[in-house]
Amino acid sequence: MKKIKLSITKATVSVSTTGTACALNCKHCGRHYLEHMISLSELAKKESILKGTKSLLISGGSTLEGKVPILEHIDEIKALKSKGYRLNFHVGLVDEKEASEISKIASAISFDFVGDDETIRYVYNLDKTVEDYIKTFELLRKYTKKIYPHITVGLMCGKLGHEFRAIDILSRYDHEKIVFIVFIPTANTTFEKCSPPSIQDVRRVFEYARSKFNCELILGCMYPKGNLRDEIGFAAIDNNFNTITQPSPRVIERLKNEGYSIEWSDECCVL
Repeated sequence: MKKIKLSITKATVSVSTTGTACALNCKHCGRHYLEHMISLSELAKKESILKGTKSLLISGGSTLEGKVPILEHIDEIKALKSKGYRLNFHVGLVDEKEASEISKIASAISFDFVGDDETIRYVYNLDKTVEDYIKTFELLRKYTKKIYPHITVGLMCGKLGHEFRAIDILSRYDHEKIVFIVFIPTANTTFEKCSPPSIQDVRRVFEYARSKFNCELILGCMYPKGNLRDEIGFAAIDNNFNTITQPSPRVIERLKNEGYSIEWSDECCVL
């Protein structure tokens, strides 16, 4: 019997170390997704927000150097861990000290990996290169095996650009899990009028990933809604992904009809 995990994430709360502030103002995000997170300062005033919560996604806006400020708030974060919450850190670029300190308290580390210099500069407004991303990934691997790269399909305004090289680079390493998400055109961002990647392009990336990685493949929580959401979920099933996050009703129906053994999770997909 085929097995698959479906993740709903209702027991994980997203926390921003910077509130809604971000120095980069990336073209696909424009600080929009920070608005849906709880700030650390707000959490300190009203911890009742966390009733029923099992884990926290620790994230935030970036500095001009592509870093998510975490060490400045490490004591507050450690206090949350001491209360029993599992922590998934969504980090940007890190140095050795950051990699070491974060790894000590992380249940998981999620790291957006980009395989093209032009994409890094144009989308993230960041003067860094693929080599900087490789350096961060290797620093994190030095201190923990719980590092789970994320690859965004269609990051360049819905067009493919960095994905295949990102997969090629990451295929040099052993992994437990790789996460794929799909670009969503978002209102009030530079890319709001872009189209999401076609289902044909999504399938090409998923098929290539499955041919290159002998590890768990995960469809993460960020991907378009509507009929395309169904099709992306189907593409994940067809390419033997191990986890689908926030699955649509049609995806759940197909899995049941095909006799899958379904394991349900209510936390972040990498936890």
